[in-house]
Amino acid sequence: MEYRFRTISIFYFITILLTLILVIGITGMKLVGIMESFPAFLFTISTFIISYLFASKLTFGKAQITLSNKKVEFLWVEKPILTMQKNESVNIEDIESWKYRTEFQYSYFKIYNPSEVITVMRLPYWNPEKDDFDNFLFTFKKRIENLNKKRKKRTESLEKKELIIDKEAKHYKSNVAKILFFVYILCMILGSKYVYNNWNTGKTNIGIVISGILGCIFYINKYRKSGNEK
Repeated sequence: MEYRFRTISIFYFITILLTLILVIGITGMKLVGIMESFPAFLFTISTFIISYLFASKLTFGKAQITLSNKKVEFLWVEKPILTMQKNESVNIEDIESWKYRTEFQYSYFKIYNPSEVITVMRLPYWNPEKDDFDNFLFTFKKRIENLNKKRKKRTESLEKKELIIDKEAKHYKSNVAKILFFVYILCMILGSKYVYNNWNTGKTNIGIVISGILGCIFYINKYRKSGNEK
C-alpha cells in the first residue's frame, strides 16, 4: 500500500524563519529608521510572510511510504533542498521501536532500526484529509500490533524475538513523565503568578512567559490523555 503526504524539516525551517525575520527586521530599521504604527505593522506582517514563504520553499517536501507485509519504504516525491532524511527501506522484522509524538509546534513520526531511521515531521495545521499520513499511521500501528501478537505466541520457541516498542507510550508510563507532569504544573502556577503581578508593568518578557504557560497546559493535557488511554 502506498501513502503520499507532506513533510517538513522542522529544524531548518525554524532556523531559517527566525534568521530571516531578524535580518529583514534589523536591515529595515537601519534603512528606514523608526516607523509610525501603521507602516510598522505592515512591515512586520510583510517580514513574517516573506520569511515564512522562503523558509517553507527550502524545507517543505512531499514523500511516499510503501507499507507491505515485509518492508517500510520511504521515497521522496518532492525532496526539499534542506533535509537530513534520505530514501530508506526498512524490514518490518528489523524494526526495534517507533514513536509518534505531537509537540506544541509540530508532530513527528520516527522508526528506529539498527542501521536506518525514517523520520516524518509535520505541522499541526495541515489538513489530514489532504494527504494519506493519518491512514498510514493507523495502518502501521495495526501492523505492529499484529506483529507483536505473533511474537508473543512464540515466546516459548527458539525463534523468540523482542517486541517492537512504542517509545511514546513507554515514556508516558515512566516515572520521568510523572515527574515532568508535576514540574509543568508548578511552572504553570509560577508563570501565572508572574503574569498577574506584572501585567501592567510593561515588561517585554510577559509574552514569553504566557507562551511558556500555554506550552505547560499543552503537555499537561497530553499527559492526562495518555493516562486515560492506558
